[in-house]
This record gives sequence, C-alpha cells and structure tokens, in this order.
Amino acid sequence: MKKIRAVVIDDEFYNRGLISKLVVKSHTGFEIIGTAEDMEEGFELINSVKPDLVFLDIKMPGGSGFDLLRKFETPFFEVVFVTGFDEYAIQAFEFNALDYILKPIDTAKLEKTLNKVFHRIYNQLSITDNLKEITKLYHVNSSELSKIPIHVKDKVVLLTINDIISIQSENGYTVFTDIHSNKYLSSKSLYDFEFIFDAIPHFVRLHKGIYVNSNYVKHYTKGQICIITLTDNSTFEVSRRKKTEILAFLDKNKV
Repeated sequence: MKKIRAVVIDDEFYNRGLISKLVVKSHTGFEIIGTAEDMEEGFELINSVKPDLVFLDIKMPGGSGFDLLRKFETPFFEVVFVTGFDEYAIQAFEFNALDYILKPIDTAKLEKTLNKVFHRIYNQLSITDNLKEITKLYHVNSSELSKIPIHVKDKVVLLTINDIISIQSENGYTVFTDIHSNKYLSSKSLYDFEFIFDAIPHFVRLHKGIYVNSNYVKHYTKGQICIITLTDNSTFEVSRRKKTEILAFLDKNKV
C-alpha cells in the first residue's frame, strides 16, 4: 500500500524532529518527505513536493499557519494542526472538525489522529474543500475565532462574532441576531456554542437561554427587575441570580 506523504512545518527544530520521528514510529502508513521552519519556507516546500498531508504549527514568526493556508486558493492536501493553544482553541478546532495534535505531544492522541487521517485519505473523505473557509474563522496569527459558521438551511453563513448583538435559545435551536437586525436560526443548541461565548469578555449571559453583546447595550434598569435594552431596541430580563454580577460588569465597563 502506498504511504501517505507528509511534511512538517514548525518553527522549532526540536519539534520538527520529534513530530517526524513519532509519526513514522506510530503509523507505518506515513512517511515524512520534508520539513520547514516558517510560512514562506513551508509554502515553497508544499508547492515543491506536493504532500498528501501537512503537520502545521499555528504560531510561527513571519506568519501563522492560517496565513500559510490562505496562500492556497484551493488546498490540495490534508492538514493536522500542531498547537500549544488552550482549551478554548482546542474546542474551536473540534467544533470545525479540524484534526490537531497538542504540544507537548501525547503519543496516544497522535496515534488516534493518524488513524483517523489515514482512514479519511484512503477512503477519499477529504475535508480540504472546507479548509479555505475554515481559515476565515480565525484572526491572523491567533487562535481566537473572528467568525462563526451558522448552518442555515442549505447554506453556511460565516457570521462575524463582533456583529452579533444577541444569541437566544429557542425550542432547542439557537437564534443569532446581528447589528442589522438579521436573524439566523441554527439547528445546533445554545449548549454547543457556550464554549465560544463564555470565552469572549464582551458577551454577557443574562440567564440560561440568552447571551447579549455588551458593546450594544443601550441602557438598563436597576430596579428589582432588571431589563436590558440593546441598540436594536430589543429587551431582555436579567436573571435575578445573575443580576448583581451583570450590573457590576456593565457599570465597570461604563455601558
């Protein structure tokens, strides 16, 4: 059986050698045919050897792994991200069905990832068609999501997170409202999006079923019942349990 030809792009010499060694040791179906230490060298290497798979570091001097992927109009290779990012970023990768290995490298996780990628490549279950779109979801040289994919009927809308004014749970679905009063209904539950909005400081959870973007709070009441009004004139009642916490946050940020 023909081996899967892979390259390793990582700015650390030690990591390039370690990944190369562990990959061929963990799975006989892979071979490493080249390594590179930065975005430009990686771009040249990929175009030169045409690998089936790229092990790609995210944060590198001179340009991130996402910057490198943006240089390809249509990626012709699979990608396994190599990352030292925190739990938030890892959940973001999993949310978008991205393969990754975490630094420091866990051999059991690496073997599981290699088996998954091997199966996908040999069964032609490639996700490279989505790779170009996935790179749009992240800020340059960062793990932070800038856009979120919302599946609306037969389309995927890439909604800019900072343009979202509110997120509401509705009968098991999630409704996103943007600054232009457009509404997007996702078949995913609000629970599926919690890890994203809990990690963004200017999104405030008013109660179990609603997040609002504090950048768009117009005013709020301080009575026994706290009502928040957003710039689109929508209103939401704050959970009594969270009232003190939320008002303190809004006062601190001078809303």
